[in-house]
Amino acid sequence: MTGGDGDSREVPFSVTVARPDGAQVVMAVAGEIDLTTSEDLKESFEEALEPVPGRLVVDLEDVDFCDSTGLATLVRINDRCTTQGVDLSFLPSPTIRRLALKTGLSTLLPLAGS
Repeated sequence: MTGGDGDSREVPFSVTVARPDGAQVVMAVAGEIDLTTSEDLKESFEEALEPVPGRLVVDLEDVDFCDSTGLATLVRINDRCTTQGVDLSFLPSPTIRRLALKTGLSTLLPLAGS
């Protein structure tokens, strides 16, 4: 994000996990998903699966950058949810949607609004 005076401010990386009910978990991710933050995302995901929920929503609407490591992490989340029978949905930011379309991952990842 760029302020009116030209300085840019990055959204710090964060992951919050909420359980609005016993059957659903919502992970909200903000900032950049890259080599330095992917491990934190994986750890938060592992915590979100204990106990295994029926549904996982990964809110990526505040993600403003994602590199190949981040995309690989999203694919691993998808694979693990498929293996464990968790209904998964990604709420993509424009950045994530654009990357998924350009890389062909939009056919693999369950993106909301697709």
